[in-house]
Amino acid sequence: MKHGHHLDQISAQKMTPIVNVAPLFDNNAEAWANVDRLIGEACERRVGLVVTGLPQLSQQYASLEKGFDIFDLPESVLYDIAKREMRHDSKLTMRGYMKHTGGFSYSEGFDLGTEKSLRGPEIDGIDMLLHTNAWPSQEPNLGWRKEMVELFQRMESLGTMVVRSIARYLGSDESAAANRYQKSNSTLRFLKYPENPDMATPLRGEKDATLMIDGREVPVVTIEHTDNGGLTFQWQDEPGLQLQTPEGEWLNVPNIRDGFSVHLGEALETQTSGRMRATPHRVYSTGNNRQSMAFFFDPNLYSSVKPFSTVPNEPRASDEDTYAASMINTLRETGRA
Repeated sequence: MKHGHHLDQISAQKMTPIVNVAPLFDNNAEAWANVDRLIGEACERRVGLVVTGLPQLSQQYASLEKGFDIFDLPESVLYDIAKREMRHDSKLTMRGYMKHTGGFSYSEGFDLGTEKSLRGPEIDGIDMLLHTNAWPSQEPNLGWRKEMVELFQRMESLGTMVVRSIARYLGSDESAAANRYQKSNSTLRFLKYPENPDMATPLRGEKDATLMIDGREVPVVTIEHTDNGGLTFQWQDEPGLQLQTPEGEWLNVPNIRDGFSVHLGEALETQTSGRMRATPHRVYSTGNNRQSMAFFFDPNLYSSVKPFSTVPNEPRASDEDTYAASMINTLRETGRA
């Protein structure tokens, strides 16, 4: 391959920990303690985790798979809901369709959020975040839009449950922590990676182009980065997602059908006083078509990014300390504003 100047040796045997969170679905606070510890310790060690034991996932698996049907729609239909990064005359910045052919990633993606009206603090740039969903003009299959809305809502419920668990582990007030994520600015994303990514256009930086996996050189299809929000839940049908430890070691995320990998974003890092850091991650190609669903569970736009409170009724955050202000700064710094 043309861009193999920087190679990382990775053992496929090194994996992120797996935590069965089934006890969190029971109304038994004593049963939560051990799960809280496992989740909290994994987050503090900054190695991410995979959550299993989710009763919803077995019921919603068909909905999850149907999400990828959007990529079967005609190109003209997808182009009509393309984001500004792809179509310069588009008004869509946070929701809609995107195709990356280099620079950051080799992938197709579709983003959707809440169907509820979003509100945020009256600060400069807030209009960039007060978006609505960009649905395609035709459904890939009957009832598809309704299923995606319901899937989004179920993922929000899962996110709230894990945030509460983290807050209990830290000794923070779980209700106050969960309130920061009510009426959230979350994103449900479906991703499709090509079978043979075109390496003619390198990703950003020669060092990011290829890796060594078990003695085989493979291309990187999404470069190393951290997420902006709270928690990221990800499902994949092919291996490829990796998380980086504080020591610089890369861990492979197990390919588990009935679970989600979980890693932390920058907002949760500040909300936990830095005890839990945002997780660097990347994706490599196995040479097969790969599909991935990611749910970015983010705070609401009024939410504070300062450390979680130890009391249930915390004061409203100042405008400059809100998640909205943090996101606007990120969009401007990355040129997406």
